[in-house]
Amino acid sequence: MINLLFAGNNKVFDGMLISLLSITKHTKEKICAYCLTMDLREINPKFIPISNAQAMFLEQILKEGNKENTLELIDLTVMFKAEMLDSVNMRNHFTPYAMLRLFADKLPQIPDKIIYLDTDTIINNDLSELYNVDVENFELACVKDIYNWTSPSRWGIKDYFNSGVLLLNMKKIRETGMFERARKLCHDKKMLYPDQDVLNKTVKYKKILPEKFNSKDKYYPEIVVHHFCNVRKNNNFFYRIKPWETDLVKTKMSAYNDILDKFEEKKKEFSAS
Repeated sequence: MINLLFAGNNKVFDGMLISLLSITKHTKEKICAYCLTMDLREINPKFIPISNAQAMFLEQILKEGNKENTLELIDLTVMFKAEMLDSVNMRNHFTPYAMLRLFADKLPQIPDKIIYLDTDTIINNDLSELYNVDVENFELACVKDIYNWTSPSRWGIKDYFNSGVLLLNMKKIRETGMFERARKLCHDKKMLYPDQDVLNKTVKYKKILPEKFNSKDKYYPEIVVHHFCNVRKNNNFFYRIKPWETDLVKTKMSAYNDILDKFEEKKKEFSAS
């Protein structure tokens, strides 16, 4: 069994749909997915939670790959507001939803081992290759970030990592209090990339993984998780392509055409329901 963790508001539906379609294509082992969301419309009218209808449709996508697959939607509105509503990082160029995963240690239903995925990821090989990595003595396993030079606050951190793909040892995280420390730091200290910077600052035991587990740029066949955080159009650093920009992705790489075609088909099916 493979446990997966996602987080976001209703706008991550397209990304999750693509990610789950790619997972079911390559991974036949049973999948238990958990999706964290919350309602923050009092802060921003666009901060609408993932709906039950969206969650049910995404679970249906999973079950088309394996009828035993499940998806559980978890609303953290009350828990998040109680701890983070007055955080200094509530307003920056990342939404507060990026901090939701830091509450995973407080949720008894979250298992001891789980893969966290950003919703701009496409799976290119069997995800069990990542899940089966031994992290017994580590809080998490991760891949180094290719742009760790962009912020002076990162320069002193050895092996600064990208937080979009993480293999989490929740048992150890609960023992060390890593996420609890991370939430407090997010609450108190203003950061450029609060969710990623805070994980790098609070982790004590990390395992560095090969780049194929969080590949951030060009396609190659050995990729397990392709993370579209740095795939660029015409090498323009400031224009990054996301998986749901299907025509643009197809101009850069053809490996995902079948998944993206199916995404467009399924999205129409959801809109019509």
